[in-house]
Amino acid sequence: MMIFYTHWSCFLQKLYHQFWHAIFIIMVNDILARQTAMIFKCFLLMYYKNSRGRNYRKQGQMLTLVEYLLLLYRALLPAPVWYRFFLNKEYGSLFSSLMTGLYLTFKLTSVVEKVQYFFASIKALSRKEVHYGAYATLEQVVSAAGDLCAICQEKMHAPILLRCKHIFCEDCVSEWFERERTCPLCRALVKPADLRSFGDGSTSLFFQLF
Repeated sequence: MMIFYTHWSCFLQKLYHQFWHAIFIIMVNDILARQTAMIFKCFLLMYYKNSRGRNYRKQGQMLTLVEYLLLLYRALLPAPVWYRFFLNKEYGSLFSSLMTGLYLTFKLTSVVEKVQYFFASIKALSRKEVHYGAYATLEQVVSAAGDLCAICQEKMHAPILLRCKHIFCEDCVSEWFERERTCPLCRALVKPADLRSFGDGSTSLFFQLF
């Protein structure tokens, strides 16, 4: 009985150290991935800031694409670590195989969801038209709002006619819709709640542990 207790105690102690070692590796990898992505986002922001004819919509779509690519990569990072952790013959072949199968099933479901979001962000980037309105004609601009944008109070550049019939500069209203879903004037719901935008350069603060 004493020998069994000693072996069991050693096994639990070893399992404890292996678990926290896996957590440490995953957290370090996750931090490095996020910091690398943030550096890349900074370069993107510098590029769009210095480019001629700043385009907030394209900038927001690129930042969103980078974030969804990062989320997919971060979802894949812990998989090899936990695969090695669960596929340990010391736990017993049946228990080890069962836990590995359950983890891989869970991980596959999560990765498929991230892949769908990533391709949706690519589709949004390649879309030519504005999905919350359409480019306004000169006659529509003159009849509806003159030639001044209600947001920036300057002459309109690439005016967008929203579904509520209000017109704004493309850059102004694109920046607005990074934070809101309603018209700046009448508060009518304009932007559909489809793909979450990360156009402000934000990223998830939670660690991808599993």
